[in-house]
Amino acid sequence: MSNVKSLTSKVLIALFLFTANALAIDFVQTNQFIISETDVLTDETWVSAQSVNISGAVSNDFFASATDLSLNGYFDGDVWCAGDVITGAGSFQNSVRMIARVAQIQGTYYDSVIAAGTTVKIDRTAVLYEDLLCLGENVIVEGSVSGNVRILAQRVTLGGQFKEDLSITAQEIVILPGAIINGSLSYSAPDELVLPPSVVLGGELARQFQAVAPRPFFKQHPGAHFMFALAALVTGLAFSSLFPRYTATALHVMRETRGFCLLAGFAGLVILPMASFFIFLTLIGIPLSMLVFLFYLILLYLSKILVALWIGSTLLRRTGFDRQKIAAPMALGLLIIYTLTCITAVELVINILVIILGLGALLIALFKKPVLVIQTPNAINEINKEG
Repeated sequence: MSNVKSLTSKVLIALFLFTANALAIDFVQTNQFIISETDVLTDETWVSAQSVNISGAVSNDFFASATDLSLNGYFDGDVWCAGDVITGAGSFQNSVRMIARVAQIQGTYYDSVIAAGTTVKIDRTAVLYEDLLCLGENVIVEGSVSGNVRILAQRVTLGGQFKEDLSITAQEIVILPGAIINGSLSYSAPDELVLPPSVVLGGELARQFQAVAPRPFFKQHPGAHFMFALAALVTGLAFSSLFPRYTATALHVMRETRGFCLLAGFAGLVILPMASFFIFLTLIGIPLSMLVFLFYLILLYLSKILVALWIGSTLLRRTGFDRQKIAAPMALGLLIIYTLTCITAVELVINILVIILGLGALLIALFKKPVLVIQTPNAINEINKEG
């Protein structure tokens, strides 16, 4: 008994510590978020603002979304930020992740850095002690990087000093005079790269040619593909049994207004993830954002099942919704859809059409008067529920 009490007390203490730690998170939504040189942020902080200016110390993880971010202080935790213009001129002890239209890296970075944006610039004053990954349209690297460097961009301008290997994939690559590369430089570009005489290259210069493999006519693993069809069948049977009226309503909507379903499905395909993203930016609405996005993913998966049920019912000439005889039309429809999507040339088009059509019907059914499903001794018929 004493062992049980001891174990219980340890679990309660662990839960208390976890809860206390989880609650030590500051969510801030404001126009301007400013931390002066004498201020210190001790808790994990999430910020949504028009402008963020950090000159003090941040001793925990920091997440920020703003139009303009100036990170000039001391950061002891991880930094994740997104915005229009981001300037990182401080000291960063842990990993940094930033995405912006213009990302400027000017400070000292002791852990890995990932930067993505229209323009990503590593200034001459920047010192990076670990790996660097840049994604963007125009990437300029003129600082000092001690780790490996990988760049994917349209145009790359390379200067500064690099102690390890570089890998570049771009349409245009410019190596500035005086650049020092102690490792090897491998690149993929339309034109052959010619280094200026003043460039120091300690390793090899290798051009990578990406061979385009011939696209197979059928998927390489059809067995696994049809296993997904079987999983969809099991899911569809369970869903239709739990929500027969909603399934019947969505099927009825698809039969009667397929054009409207395509229009609603296209709108939902775009609007729902955008709504989830904008709710997420408010920070306070993060749980709601996750719920909306999860609902969106569920509808995307169910859309293929609903279209399969419609196809199978049409081919078998089943005009009613019979919950006891739903397996055959659903299995037939899924077999047709997954067989067609085995053909790689038409896979994308079919998946898009199926998702849009099914998503539209499912969304319309949420706001339409439900179909009343009545069970008789012999079958289950569907009729429209009148007000």
